[in-house]
Amino acid sequence: MSATRLLVLGSVHLSGGAHGYQVRSELQSWRAELWAKIKPGSIYHALKKAAADGLLTEHAEPGNAGPERVLYRVTARGRDEIVELVRDGLRRTHDPTMLNASIAMLPMLSRTDAIAHVNERVARLEAELVEQAKWREHPDPDVPEHVRDQAELWAGHARTELEWAKSLSKRLAEGAYAMAGEPGSWRTVP
Repeated sequence: MSATRLLVLGSVHLSGGAHGYQVRSELQSWRAELWAKIKPGSIYHALKKAAADGLLTEHAEPGNAGPERVLYRVTARGRDEIVELVRDGLRRTHDPTMLNASIAMLPMLSRTDAIAHVNERVARLEAELVEQAKWREHPDPDVPEHVRDQAELWAGHARTELEWAKSLSKRLAEGAYAMAGEPGSWRTVP
């Protein structure tokens, strides 16, 4: 739910206000159903839940020859929630869906904040790789061999992700992307 919540709130924020079908269309254009596992029904549920939680406001508008439509806008609490979810997704390992959603909304953070949270991910991955190496060097004989192979697969994923995270941190430090508070930033949407 966190990745869906983040992407829905972020999409509404970036548009300055949106109807449910606009959020759905935007996320479909990003192919979010593939990398964030978002289903159309979950988008509408996330909009309603975020409004109930005070993260979005709802404004009824007349529909085009049909029922009323609801225009959603992000509240100040909603913007704070987006930032916290991006930070959490950058720090949290073993959750590729949330990481993907956080990268999609990365410019919601200031440059310093983004670098700090990506570097925290780097530190966590390095620590996990050290623990994995210890476990693989001295495996419990009761652990099946195929589970040890699974650990090798995970370690390979972690090494690749670590390399990627270090590269992202470096690119951010060199000025990649317009981040919150900078000219052209997504965060400056009214």
